[in-house]
Amino acid sequence: MASLDPVRQKLFRAVEHFKELDHAFQKYFQTNPAKVVSQPESTSDRYFGKVEAKGPIPARLPLIVGDCLQNLRSSLDYLVWELVLAAQHIPGKDHMFPICSTANAFKSQLGRGRLDGVPKDAASQIESLQPYRLGQDFDKDMLWVLDDFCNINKHRRVLLTVLRGGCGTIDETRTVDGKLWIRTELPRVDRDTKVGPFPVVDGAQVQVNAQIIAFLAFDEGAAQGVEVSTCLGEMLKYVADHVVPRFERFFPLERF
Repeated sequence: MASLDPVRQKLFRAVEHFKELDHAFQKYFQTNPAKVVSQPESTSDRYFGKVEAKGPIPARLPLIVGDCLQNLRSSLDYLVWELVLAAQHIPGKDHMFPICSTANAFKSQLGRGRLDGVPKDAASQIESLQPYRLGQDFDKDMLWVLDDFCNINKHRRVLLTVLRGGCGTIDETRTVDGKLWIRTELPRVDRDTKVGPFPVVDGAQVQVNAQIIAFLAFDEGAAQGVEVSTCLGEMLKYVADHVVPRFERFFPLERF
């Protein structure tokens, strides 16, 4: 019988990896892995610095990130499989949840049988979730970021992560219409972000008047420079709270 249970199980597994990652991050930052390195712009009375890692990032961390992402992406493909079963059709190897940057690409995916047998209303819902709906901002769509990372992780290499930092405070993150918005003084940090200037007293003592933040960020893909936990957490929340509930009505025998 068709059910959303397999979809929820994949989501649950993704959350387990997310919690594992949080624990691993805590242990990593307990080692005090960051340092502030003086930059050429520094003078005798003003200090400019840059947050850098003291050593390589443990290989285990990006591996856990990849496991979380793959389970989250699989939950969407499982959803299509169960929708086909709910319509009393037989799903096959061509079925999957398409994630496309253009309307033509979406039509091409339909031509390859990705949504054959899916109820018409459900297929319309899937189309309404497509990144191309954001126009030129398609690469900021949550599903696009998820699919982009999964393609890198599955077909090319372990996702690249890097320790970055700057001055500010982590405030709030939220999703609006599937687009990631990070309400913080550090929404995205690039390689050249510097801290300072800070006054230098007596030619030696640096007076730091702001909070210096260090975190692990993605170093490639559509969310390059964004803190890893923030990005993963928002993607998990988006799929679980915004995507999957749209399709609950196609499984009338379930009790929610």
